[in-house]
Amino acid sequence: LFVYYSGHADAQALHLRGTRLPFSRLKALAKGVGAEVSVFVVDACRSGGLTRVKGATPAPPFAIEVHDRIDSEGLAIITSSAEGEDAQESDRLKGGIFTHHLVSGLLGAADASGDRRITLSEAYRYAYAQTLRATSETRAVQHPTYAFTMKGRRELVLTRLLGEAGLGRVVLADPGHYLLIEGFGAGDVAAELEAEGATELLVPPGRYLVRRRTDAGVWEARVQVPPDGRADVAAAGLTRLPFRETVRRGYAAGAASAWSVGAAFEIGAPPIPDTGLGLYGALSLQLDLEDVTLALRLRYGRSASENATLAITQDLIGADVGVYKLFDVLPRGGLAVGLGLRAGVDAVSQRFETTGRAPSRGFALGRVGPALRVELAPAASVGVTLDCGADIALVELEDEAGERALETPVVPFCALGVALEVP
Repeated sequence: LFVYYSGHADAQALHLRGTRLPFSRLKALAKGVGAEVSVFVVDACRSGGLTRVKGATPAPPFAIEVHDRIDSEGLAIITSSAEGEDAQESDRLKGGIFTHHLVSGLLGAADASGDRRITLSEAYRYAYAQTLRATSETRAVQHPTYAFTMKGRRELVLTRLLGEAGLGRVVLADPGHYLLIEGFGAGDVAAELEAEGATELLVPPGRYLVRRRTDAGVWEARVQVPPDGRADVAAAGLTRLPFRETVRRGYAAGAASAWSVGAAFEIGAPPIPDTGLGLYGALSLQLDLEDVTLALRLRYGRSASENATLAITQDLIGADVGVYKLFDVLPRGGLAVGLGLRAGVDAVSQRFETTGRAPSRGFALGRVGPALRVELAPAASVGVTLDCGADIALVELEDEAGERALETPVVPFCALGVALEVP
């Protein structure tokens, strides 16, 4: 007898359409059925009360030695959460976290021995570990629990990976965290699993996007799974996603951030009237987070102008910080657009050549302004950016009468840069 329940519960009973089924009554019903082996799986809040028998407490993965023949006897109860805990659901998985990982395990992810048989202990061990991992990233960790009274010498097999009923196989050759998404990525998550080695998974035939995630990056491939056939997925056949995109889309493992260093060429209008077009080189350090991108730049530039009586050479060195919000616009990635705001300060040095006396001078100017950014990813670890915008400069200038006044000229600019991922 195998019974699965998903719904509402408290520490003493299941909630069934406005009525309560006490856990004690549920266990009595199981014994009254007369089945030689009974397995209860309950995915409900605070369902750990069901396993509180004979001193049983929430525990780490276990090994149940159960005979795999008709004369096996006993009762096994697995709950999705400990007593007093909520059973969490995932919008991405569109269901309970524990149930999703239990089903993935029964379809092959839990086959630690590689014998194409999923035993009760393998299923629980896998669902426990994956539920713990997934909920450790939320506000409350969820601990599946178990209680059992079994007789036998061999383990109870719950599923066999026979590929019958028109199902297909996805064979994952390498370890890693995997997502299988229906419709080449356009549909629902069909499976999420942690593969410690070569793993087979039974899935309905169809088109899938396989996404593999490790600490080194995120890779994807499209596979077609035929009925009663197989699709082999090896790391060498996957394509790595651009490093910045994996962070913005929330795909990255561990800390959701990516560092990069880069260089850029910038051209801009003169911040000081009649000093010539500015040509700049810049070095940058960028931090990409899931919701925002931060950039720090150092830049140097020179401009020059002259007339019949005066030649001006202007050197500028400065720094700025930028904050950007980027959106990945292509389903398969590689292109992002967004808006940003940057602010900085520059030190300006001017030298004059004239027939009269004109000593060199230096001063500082501040600037702040919006920018439109377009980002391309020609390779997974490379980013190319085009920034165009206008700074509002804040600078004190002297007029022909010798009076000094604070001016705010608008300085349009465009910058083309390239950046490399910092591993």
